[in-house]
Amino acid sequence: MKPAAPDLVIFDMDDVLCRYDLGKRLRVLSRFSGRSPRDIRAAIWDSGFEDDSDAGCIGDAEAYLEEFCRRLGKRVTRDQWIEARRAAMVPDEEVIGIARQIKARARLCLFSNNGPLMKQSFEAIFTAAHGLFGEDFYCSCELKARKPDPAAYLRLLERLKVDAVRCLFIDDKRSNVEGAVMAGLHGHHFTSRQGLEREARSLGLVD
Repeated sequence: MKPAAPDLVIFDMDDVLCRYDLGKRLRVLSRFSGRSPRDIRAAIWDSGFEDDSDAGCIGDAEAYLEEFCRRLGKRVTRDQWIEARRAAMVPDEEVIGIARQIKARARLCLFSNNGPLMKQSFEAIFTAAHGLFGEDFYCSCELKARKPDPAAYLRLLERLKVDAVRCLFIDDKRSNVEGAVMAGLHGHHFTSRQGLEREARSLGLVD
């Protein structure tokens, strides 16, 4: 029996709707701060700071940037932080096009493991996705739980007032898809545009 088309389709952001290059982000931050990419990675990413931010432990965007700079040992501006994040992302126009087709038949939502400054700066950082998802962009920090914790998905669906069984979740990380399935959602492990298109077609989301 063919499954019913979902009412809500939830997309991950990095390495689904865009190709994300942390190395490039580190190089841009290095240019702004004078710190080496290796030192920046150790201070920000390897220290657990970004994970804590994603989990909602840091506070608002201003507190996040203040702590980011303190750990870095150099001052970077909000605009510089945004420029580095944006430089690391190359939109995948084909996948965005599939999402645009899906939007004609189901509600769209974007859900990313990210902190408060990404949430606040979404339009400036990823303009194409903002035009498609609008206010239905959620970061793990506001849910106080990160993917793949099933609680993250359940809190998101509680906000959206949608039943898990009526949702399709798409992510490039298998563990995140497994977490969504544990929470009762249907999941698609994203590996290619072609695979996503086949999944969407099988669910009646695209022609």
